[in-house]
Amino acid sequence: MKFFKLLGIGYKNYWNGLKFVFKHKLYWFVIFPILLFWGIFELGKYFEALEGSVGYHIKHDMDQIATLNGLTWMTLKMIFYQKMYYLFTKFALYFVIILLSPVLAVVSEKVEAILTGNKYPWNFLQLVKDIKRAIRLNLRLMLVEYTIILTVIVIGMFLDGAANFILVYVIPIIIGFYFYGFGFIDYVNERRRLNIAQSIHFVGRHKGLAFALGSIFSLCFYSFNYSWKAFLALNPNDTDGQLLWGTIAVLSFIMAAVAPLIAITSSTLSMHEIVDLGKNKYAVKGEKVEGEDTEKESIGTENEVNKEEE
Repeated sequence: MKFFKLLGIGYKNYWNGLKFVFKHKLYWFVIFPILLFWGIFELGKYFEALEGSVGYHIKHDMDQIATLNGLTWMTLKMIFYQKMYYLFTKFALYFVIILLSPVLAVVSEKVEAILTGNKYPWNFLQLVKDIKRAIRLNLRLMLVEYTIILTVIVIGMFLDGAANFILVYVIPIIIGFYFYGFGFIDYVNERRRLNIAQSIHFVGRHKGLAFALGSIFSLCFYSFNYSWKAFLALNPNDTDGQLLWGTIAVLSFIMAAVAPLIAITSSTLSMHEIVDLGKNKYAVKGEKVEGEDTEKESIGTENEVNKEEE
């Protein structure tokens, strides 16, 4: 039951987070993820084109490849470009969380300050430390997720029909929900001075929240990826289809770009609801913004959470 209660808190605070961003004029931060998403999108297209070019060359110009070394080199290049394209599609969300870590940390602190009055004096060394932690944690999450997904896919190879589809396509996406949500929760856990092991333990006891935060974030990205591929697959003469899917692709791109900002806001709102961030002893106390009243749930206090982590 706790899982579904936490799941509900996460989904509820996505809507609350959207309203919060507009109410407190935090929407201008969306500039950063828009630029980042565009860069990742262009790099993905670039490596996909290079992979296709090398594959075409191997297929149609075999007679011009005089030696085995030449064929090996061309094959290695195609594999490299394929893996780079995979990195900029499958793991693009991790790159977003890592590269946006300074921005997401600032937004999360601002949301907490509005809710509780907590202040965290700016410190360059602390910022560098936070970025290093985000990189180290997300690379670790990426490796764990990749290992789990690879295992699931290998098992799926021995099955067929619906079982194969679920294991190869559905389960990997659901697994990603948890890990992406983990990344957003950790921004708050870092300010609570939990080390990575303690943060892993905390998120493990609050899986529902991680799944909720990661699901909306990742589905926004997948919806853009799907709509863009659908747009590219259209017949050039199908103007009605191009208009429809082009509009959907643009709207889903905007959703994907806005998702990190809403996700980190939702994460901070949810964590405040669960552990009461106003009791964080590592913060400098100030005054909360008037008119901001956040309902507290009886899931646990900060002291209870600390006991769990011990």
